[in-house]
Amino acid sequence: MNKTLIRYSKPLKDMLNRDVITIGPTAAVSEAAYLMMREEIGSLVVVDSEMFPIGIVTDRDLVISVIAEGKDPEEVIVEDVMTKDIVYVEEETNILDILSTLSEYSVRRMPVTKDGKLTGIVSVDDLIVIIATELVDLAMAVSSKSKVL
Repeated sequence: MNKTLIRYSKPLKDMLNRDVITIGPTAAVSEAAYLMMREEIGSLVVVDSEMFPIGIVTDRDLVISVIAEGKDPEEVIVEDVMTKDIVYVEEETNILDILSTLSEYSVRRMPVTKDGKLTGIVSVDDLIVIIATELVDLAMAVSSKSKVL
């Protein structure tokens, strides 16, 4: 019997969260905090004027680099506290490669781009839901074809 390895290759673009909240690098940290609170999110993608991702700022960045240091959130700008060396993926990347990248770089979320421009964001939580759904579908298919004794 020949065994064929089938790799799950559904591209990210088909499941992408395109509702990305962004902020500019010169915005005040207080504005970033307000956006995170209003949108109930823990991070913002920092973009330049052409929507190229240049960083990520998280709620943890604000706490560690601003609040804990006793700095004024109105005076500090996002560029001073954001993570500049960001990891991102292209829309055509498949889920298994995304999981591998998230694991390799120990990140929970990554911007998604097409030709370098931001088109969405993917998180570990998003992928868990996708994989869980696929597993449920597989279980249903297997159980419907199995004979229960």
